[in-house]
Amino acid sequence: MATAPKLQLALALSAASLGCSDPLRLGDDVVWSADQENGSLAAWTAGDSGGTRLPSSDCTVAVSSAAAHGGRASIELVNPAAWERMDEGPELFHDVGAQVDAYYSAWFMLKERYRIDPWLTLMQLSSRDSETDGLHSAEQLQLRSLPSGGYVLQVYNDNAGALLEPLSDPAPQVEAARWFQIEARFEPHDAGRLRIWLDGALIYDLGDRPGATGAHQVLSVSNVAEKSTPAPLVLYVDDAAVSLSRVSPNGTLHD
Repeated sequence: MATAPKLQLALALSAASLGCSDPLRLGDDVVWSADQENGSLAAWTAGDSGGTRLPSSDCTVAVSSAAAHGGRASIELVNPAAWERMDEGPELFHDVGAQVDAYYSAWFMLKERYRIDPWLTLMQLSSRDSETDGLHSAEQLQLRSLPSGGYVLQVYNDNAGALLEPLSDPAPQVEAARWFQIEARFEPHDAGRLRIWLDGALIYDLGDRPGATGAHQVLSVSNVAEKSTPAPLVLYVDDAAVSLSRVSPNGTLHD
């Protein structure tokens, strides 16, 4: 599969900084990527490979030129964030097939400083049962507001145990009005293992994370929260990828 244009640009810049004559290329290590530069969500939804989930008419998922990590466009997910005693919001998902070990990454930004209650679920890794076509939620990456401003990144497992993992030390923090990259290596076979990088730094390494055996893995980006101040809550997402090697913030591969 050809490398996405914005990833090619990042790789070319990285190679130039290293004094290389040819740009590094992700090549066949890229399973799938999406940058929205064609103005559509086709990379996510083509061939019934994905879609959107909109719990109300006030929720939207659309390509926007209001912000972009690279190029001219990103995905804008709008959540009215005024739900009663439940977490809800828009979701965009893509089935990447039966991956036993892969990296899932995307760039995110909240342009405003929001106070979020109780948290914002912005990335999910789920398993799709090939026999029933049912979608089983598993790993959820969430932002929780800090009293001092900004957010901390936490991991929630939505399997039978329904566990919120302890925060890593030091707590992984992100700020409003800047792009940040989340990359997850998920190995759902056998006992299962999940590793999370924030802006290239490993922040979580979690075991005992088995997924559904032989199931397809599904990457979702979402804007799920109960309430926010101000409202609506608007999240931007760009340059998503699934790869057999790390993409990292500068687009180069890492073993």
